[in-house]
Amino acid sequence: MRWVNRQETIGYSALGAALLLALLGWIGLTVEGEVADVPTPNVPERTYFADDPLPEQRFSPFLNAALTLTWDRDDIYVVIVDEDEKNTCEANPPGLFNTGGGTACTPYDADVIAGSEDGEAGLQWDVAAGVYYAGLGTIENELPEDTVITLSYAVHLQAGFAAYFVFVLIGAAGFAYTKSE
Repeated sequence: MRWVNRQETIGYSALGAALLLALLGWIGLTVEGEVADVPTPNVPERTYFADDPLPEQRFSPFLNAALTLTWDRDDIYVVIVDEDEKNTCEANPPGLFNTGGGTACTPYDADVIAGSEDGEAGLQWDVAAGVYYAGLGTIENELPEDTVITLSYAVHLQAGFAAYFVFVLIGAAGFAYTKSE
């Protein structure tokens, strides 16, 4: 008799833990931060990329990440591109695309994953698996107002499909454990 009560306790504990994990995974967690003193590009309508890629989303089946990036200036745009697009843009000299109507290597480029010219509304991007780079540039054909920019970010993390699958398995195993004799 004592074994059955212990077995039910363990089973219901596993079921409760699975429900709690599912609830916490649905609510998620937001990480916020700021990157100050980023140099402003001095060539109009030309994107300059960070040397280091953005942190990779290695757990994409288990974790969904949504990035919101805002900045303190209205004469700057920010884009996110994959590694191939970054290499293509950096391989071309600055004056090649800046002919007054081209959209290559600007926020209007068709290969831009995410981009925005509005620093107040910011840039929203559902982080995907792969290697991506952030780039920024000036919007108009004139030099920017200041030499530095401050970027603020918020990353909202939630459980992904595979995590919920694991939570269901834990809950089902706990429920089954309560019913076994």
